[in-house]
Amino acid sequence: MLKQYFSMRAHEDWESNEAHVSYWTHVFNHFSVLKGMKLDYYGANAGTHEFKLDDIVFKVLEDPDDGYRSHLGVIEYSAQTDGIFFQTPLAKVKIEEYDGENEDNSQGNQGYRLIDVEDGHIWLEFGTDNADGYYPFFVFRHFPKENNESR
Repeated sequence: MLKQYFSMRAHEDWESNEAHVSYWTHVFNHFSVLKGMKLDYYGANAGTHEFKLDDIVFKVLEDPDDGYRSHLGVIEYSAQTDGIFFQTPLAKVKIEEYDGENEDNSQGNQGYRLIDVEDGHIWLEFGTDNADGYYPFFVFRHFPKENNESR
């Protein structure tokens, strides 16, 4: 099982969050059991924070926190997506968690990565980063391969 780095908040309104926690927990549990499996990766849409593994589109939402700070909020299924994904897989990936420190030894990056099982290339990284140990911010980064690296 993956560590739970999600705050389970995606709305500023407390009651809106509480109404969705069981659903978000269910989706996280599903996402978590995929750890260690070899999954087809069809790409990511950084604008909508979506990515596709096998036949499932996941959407990552940020926790708005206090207006200028944010955290990794929730993961959910994206039934209605405007995302455009490749028709054939870009790679076989595995899900890994990461938890590191920043250069100033403050609490650093925490989250999840999709890593190519063939060559270790990091395709996608999402989570919470920290600037100066005080300003957390949500990250969703897609790292395409250079043309000469692709299949």
